[in-house]
Amino acid sequence: MDDGEPAADLARLFASGQRVQESRLLRMDFPRDDGPPDTALLVSSLRAHEEMSRDFRFDVELLSDNLHLPLTAMMGRMVTISMVRDDASLRYFNGYVGEFRLLRSDGGFAVYQMVLQPWLALSRLRMDNVSFHERTVIDISETTFAHYVQRDWQNRLHEEVAILSCANQHNETDYNHLHRRWEVQGIHYWYEHRADGHTLCLGDNTWLSDSIDPGDPHAGAGDEMVFRSGAGSQEDDGIRDWQAIRKIASGSLTLASFNYKHPYASRASGHALHQQGDVFAHELYQNTGYGYAGMDDGEALAQRRLEEHNGQAQYFDAGGNHRCAQAGRSFTLGGHFSGTQPMPAKGEAARPDIRSREYLILSVDHIASNNYQAGTGAKSHYENRFSCIRKSIRWYPGRQFNSTPCALPGVQTAIVTGPAGETIHTDALGRVKVQFHWDRLGKFDEGSSPWISVMTPWAGQAFGQIALPRIGQEVLIQFLDGNIDRPVIVGAVYNGNHAPPWNLPAQHMLGGWRSAELMPGGGYGVRGNQLVLDDTHQRIQAQLNSDHQHSQLSLGCISRIEDASGRKDARGEGWELASDAWGVARAGRGMLLTTEARTGAASHIKSMDETLRRLAEAAERHKALAALAQHHGAQESAAQQGAAADVLQAQHAAIKGAAGGGENVFPELSKPHLVLASPAGIETTTAQSTHIASAEDTALTAGRNLSLAASGGLFASIGAALRLFVHKAGMKLIAAAGPVQIAAQTDAVEIVANKVLELISQADWVNIRGRKGVRLHGANCMLEIGDKVQFFTASPTLFHGNLETLAPKNRPQPEMEPPIAPVAGQLQHTI
Repeated sequence: MDDGEPAADLARLFASGQRVQESRLLRMDFPRDDGPPDTALLVSSLRAHEEMSRDFRFDVELLSDNLHLPLTAMMGRMVTISMVRDDASLRYFNGYVGEFRLLRSDGGFAVYQMVLQPWLALSRLRMDNVSFHERTVIDISETTFAHYVQRDWQNRLHEEVAILSCANQHNETDYNHLHRRWEVQGIHYWYEHRADGHTLCLGDNTWLSDSIDPGDPHAGAGDEMVFRSGAGSQEDDGIRDWQAIRKIASGSLTLASFNYKHPYASRASGHALHQQGDVFAHELYQNTGYGYAGMDDGEALAQRRLEEHNGQAQYFDAGGNHRCAQAGRSFTLGGHFSGTQPMPAKGEAARPDIRSREYLILSVDHIASNNYQAGTGAKSHYENRFSCIRKSIRWYPGRQFNSTPCALPGVQTAIVTGPAGETIHTDALGRVKVQFHWDRLGKFDEGSSPWISVMTPWAGQAFGQIALPRIGQEVLIQFLDGNIDRPVIVGAVYNGNHAPPWNLPAQHMLGGWRSAELMPGGGYGVRGNQLVLDDTHQRIQAQLNSDHQHSQLSLGCISRIEDASGRKDARGEGWELASDAWGVARAGRGMLLTTEARTGAASHIKSMDETLRRLAEAAERHKALAALAQHHGAQESAAQQGAAADVLQAQHAAIKGAAGGGENVFPELSKPHLVLASPAGIETTTAQSTHIASAEDTALTAGRNLSLAASGGLFASIGAALRLFVHKAGMKLIAAAGPVQIAAQTDAVEIVANKVLELISQADWVNIRGRKGVRLHGANCMLEIGDKVQFFTASPTLFHGNLETLAPKNRPQPEMEPPIAPVAGQLQHTI
């Protein structure tokens, strides 16, 4: 045939219209009748690749009488290529035109190339950022598929699908995201083709795969592919080449996981289910982070991961022209010598008949041609090559089989969210919820994310540091183990809506913590609590404040810090503990308040050597003066002031403590005493009254003078005895105005002087009265004035002056106030 004959044949074919396809191996249709008008398109050849869990790609070469077919007119059109099988049934290759090109023109016809792809390939064109919560992978798939009007899919899963608490799609195409989710869950897919479309079928168990369509009913069983050697007819469908391949693989797999809700590392293992030969069982040990919840889930995951890894350790490569070969379908092999089993050795169990063994087709490459350009009498041609595994080996695509890991965004920020009317929304683990900036579906409420853990510098069993992020805060997010589904909050940042607690940069010297009061119904009040560290040069200070009743502890070079304006007026140096409410200082084992300096915090905190020395001296002085008072008869026994001195010494011993307690044991304040000490002075003052009370003794010791000054009166009411003793300088009792009265209401009064006893009235009389009489004693004489006057003496009696005797005259004594009778429960003596 010369070169002009094929061209002439093609011209006749185009003239005959689409009817010419009916007698050819390959046919082409537009199921939706949307093909280019007034244009003849004939299939010249087909190169098709289909594979489980991957896109199919059908490269179709077309012949057309239209040299000017608009390429855009073919974009997105659904096309079906039908291939005639042995039994006259059709094998369909359906897809959407994803690529169309003009290859060349030859005389009066054009050659075009068309690429058909599945509807799922369109998901490569769409990228999204979505955070799914408490959804299964099927839920996620359905939600994603809703974006595609071409969607055509079936759920053929048989096992329960896990609920994912968090599944993030971030800067990721729908195609990659779905494949990534399916692969992690062990879900595979394949396509079923029809004349009017193709269906994506999701499955989870390849053991349940369908058999191939029946081919030539005379070639064997309906699901059988017959092996035909070179001696067989080349036109009969069959397998021409069959290669069994084995690869060494790992023998076991162990997964490590850590579940923060049950914080113990767990390990789950899986083991190879098929014979590896006489080889060492190498282990795969993988860290999954938080990979599974319980051991049952872990064991199942480990087994699946191992089977994913070993899926290609034993497979078969085949070639032939069987037109029923289709990815995702299974078949039996007939007519191959491998189906003949050797006789088992004596005592060896018979092996299963491998003639009934089924094989699962994983991928197929088809090559078919109508050979239009070879002339009218040229024969059509078809051949294929495919790979398969034993159907008894459960196949999984495995992670990254047709996806790439989600590119981690690094550190992100998000906004803390929660229910309306709340300021802090948390759970028992201190987790919060956030709204990612890229999440278009979130509503800035409690449904914006699952619970997310918050990093803290210190956390343990009922101890640690906690500062829960509040609704509206911008927080920093990282992802544990590089998993986009495992966000964790690692910090917080200020932004245009949330400024630092002190004005910057003016108050850059201030650091610390500032809280804000929570208000009913959400939001913050103006009050709060703060710990401020002020590092101003040579003016450093620290303040712990609560705005409630303006309560604060200030240390250092104190300046006022009350609001965002920061440092204000200087207030002094040292420390101040202040509140507008009440204040209590309480120590159960003792307290020392002292102004005795310990420069640079020298010595230990209870050091009080000077105080102890002064207390010892005071106790000794008390004891010595008590002994003098007893010696001079001012006190009858040591049980009086001496007893109080003994108590002082016991107190001193308790305050000093007993040495010898060991290293880093300081003995002071062995009992809960309150000790006030100062090298300069202790002053107390009040605008009203002061009360000092002791259940036992009250002792006042002065190294120099004890001075009492009262603008009103000095009143002392004593229940038992009053003893006043002056050792050296004498005693004075003077009333500048008013009388002086000394009364013993139930006993005698003694006034004793070692020398002269003077009773003087500088302006009036001296009255000496006695109800029974008055006796005056001097040397060996006594004058007794009673109901009669008697003078007793053994010595001469001298009278100087005139002695005159008058008539008797009675002068009765003034009535005296009777003594007050004591009342039960009151003081019995008043002096």
